[in-house]
Amino acid sequence: MILLNPDMPPADLKDKKLVFLAGPIMGAENWQARAAADLADLDVYVADPRREKSENFDYDRQVGWESFYLSRADVVMFWLPLAAAEIKGRSYAQTTRFELGEWLGRTDFNRRPGKSVVIGIEEGFAGKSYVCKRCEGTPCTVFDTYEQTLAEVRRRLQTSGRVFFTSDTHFGSERTLVLSRRPFASVEEMNWALVANWNRTVGPQDTVWHLGDFGDLAFAAHLNGSIRLVLGNYEVDAIRRDPAYRQELERTFASVDLSRVIRTADGEQLHLSHKPSAADREMFNAFGHIHGRQKCKRFGLDVGVDGNHFAPLSEEDLLFFKRAVNREYDEEVFC
Repeated sequence: MILLNPDMPPADLKDKKLVFLAGPIMGAENWQARAAADLADLDVYVADPRREKSENFDYDRQVGWESFYLSRADVVMFWLPLAAAEIKGRSYAQTTRFELGEWLGRTDFNRRPGKSVVIGIEEGFAGKSYVCKRCEGTPCTVFDTYEQTLAEVRRRLQTSGRVFFTSDTHFGSERTLVLSRRPFASVEEMNWALVANWNRTVGPQDTVWHLGDFGDLAFAAHLNGSIRLVLGNYEVDAIRRDPAYRQELERTFASVDLSRVIRTADGEQLHLSHKPSAADREMFNAFGHIHGRQKCKRFGLDVGVDGNHFAPLSEEDLLFFKRAVNREYDEEVFC
């Protein structure tokens, strides 16, 4: 771990991830020193804005330093503990409250690529219930303890990339272009629009679960990320015709499965399948196959390109829809 503070010159951040410790300083315990010590075993930068005010304190320089590293952070850790001391003429955590709103807005509740906000608020902190209320129905969880908050920060720092889901790209398919009424003038235009949308969304270190009917395998070489395939009906039919096709799939993709169960960031299991499946009612289902004809079902979500702006869907967005479906699903609305 390399500790950065406002008295140091700007660091070259190309080779390591950066976590910014955002939270109250004046009137608060020095939780930043504790967090830095707890992250010391990781190969990361930790930006700690805490410094003692002195006669030489430069307010503009401090704000500029914080803005510089906040904008470049891979993870922003907000920990809001109870006040340890009263500061005359100043509301406790007044700057932190502004920054929290600013960065949640900028990151669109964690859906902006490369940016991750983790929030922890100690029980009894004034305004906690309001923050929790505003985060309801979003992928943003508000943790209750420092330990929970730090554990989530560590998890995100140690994750090599983000996770995405997609299906039914059908690269090279004139039939799909016509039957699904895709808004492209030709198959070639469709192919390269899908590639461009994919690479604008997915980074080289990210993982994409493709839930079948990929299409022309040659296009896999043009796509960012590690692609894990769940077989669609087109791949299954192709393997039946020629069993050697499975080996070609296994050479192209990081993994190949008929279906798969993974654990998502909310700690729950997610069933991945090509066709909609309610086989296990205890698990939410990510599926494709239906080409956007029904975005949500009681038990799952269509992640196919036709219903998702012809681009992969992030894990954060999937969990957002999952919470909405579990809370608000209406047969008449989602049929």
